Amino acid sequence: MLTKKSALICSLILMLMAAGMADAAYKGRLIGVIVDPDGKPIEGVTVMATSDDLPAFNETRVTDKKGVFKIDFDEINVTYKYQFSRNGYITLLTEQVWTKDGSARHYFTLTPGESVVGAIGEAVVVASSAAAVAYQEAVAAFEAKDYVTAEAKLEETLEDEPELRQAWTALSVVELEQEHYAESAAAAETAIELGSTDMAVFRTRWEAYRLAGDEAKTAEAQADLERFGQLAEEAKRIYNEGVALLKTGDKEGAFVKFEQALDADPNLEPALFAAATTGLETGRPAVTADAAKRILVNNPGNQDALRLSYNAALELQDDEMLIDALVGLAPVEPEAAKKNLWVLAMAAYNANDNEKSKDRFAKVLQVDPNNAQAHYLLGLVYLGEGANDETREHLGRFLALAPDDPDAASAREILAYLGDS
Repeated sequence: MLTKKSALICSLILMLMAAGMADAAYKGRLIGVIVDPDGKPIEGVTVMATSDDLPAFNETRVTDKKGVFKIDFDEINVTYKYQFSRNGYITLLTEQVWTKDGSARHYFTLTPGESVVGAIGEAVVVASSAAAVAYQEAVAAFEAKDYVTAEAKLEETLEDEPELRQAWTALSVVELEQEHYAESAAAAETAIELGSTDMAVFRTRWEAYRLAGDEAKTAEAQADLERFGQLAEEAKRIYNEGVALLKTGDKEGAFVKFEQALDADPNLEPALFAAATTGLETGRPAVTADAAKRILVNNPGNQDALRLSYNAALELQDDEMLIDALVGLAPVEPEAAKKNLWVLAMAAYNANDNEKSKDRFAKVLQVDPNNAQAHYLLGLVYLGEGANDETREHLGRFLALAPDDPDAASAREILAYLGDS
């Protein structure tokens, strides 16, 4: 069974814990390793580190052949922001609160894909290459004030990525520039419905309604504009109060503050991480699970969020959440992922739950494609359902991987019976 002890071993949550004494030349050192989803190091990733708390701090590194970079910190108890970028990979934006003297190793995963620059300034991550190209062309057209082309390219982007709120925000601006006030307001409303808290979209919506002469909607949009502007600043202030309480050891008080900050700004990522971490430490795993899920919507490969999700799933005894977290963690925790996914798959198999068995053995093979026994048992599940093609596929793969396995004779008999001896 999975235990809390294994969770603690697996978990490297938001606050990095230093293992040794601090070097005289620095207070903290991040030893970062950047890998792809298969766990292979990525060379040539540009790493940019900044901090809103330290305006003068601005460091740039490039990963070596082992995917490694190092950044030294002169200040602790500070939130540091990282941006990792390389051609052919989706740019990763993340934050960490560094709280103790010393060094710590931390892994980050970059996912193949395209990252594009937003016309409004908000970072944009696009999974579809076609959408990435269209969006980048829209940005170029927008900057050239070719709003007709920008509109067409944004609509093309949204055909592939209909929930990309940044594209809806950009479209609202483009429509406003063309004096298409109804279309501008509609695009802004869609962006807000999709979770945007960017002040640009609230400002554009207000302008669109005002210029369209809709007094009621203008008043409503103005109230929202003022409210969200104040809320964004209020959220940061409350979050900082939570950080101060956390430094004194008051985890309960800090958790309350982080929740209040999220009430003001649901997309404030540092508050999401902080609520997730303190939620787990104060016996609120459901809060941790929800916060981690919200982080992973924008940063699917964020290892801190996946570890938080994993630990929350253990507390909640939610196997499906646990499986998703283990698959996400496989690049940096391969042995733990393989072992625990196997335990969950066997639990479903022993319970004769075919649907869960198929799904879980498929997850095992996703992280461990040469697991011969998973192919064998999956073949038996499909055999019981009369799915002969799938049975042949998995038993054939099992024999190719483990021709001398004790179950090999049984697999050959089944294939012979199916006419594939």
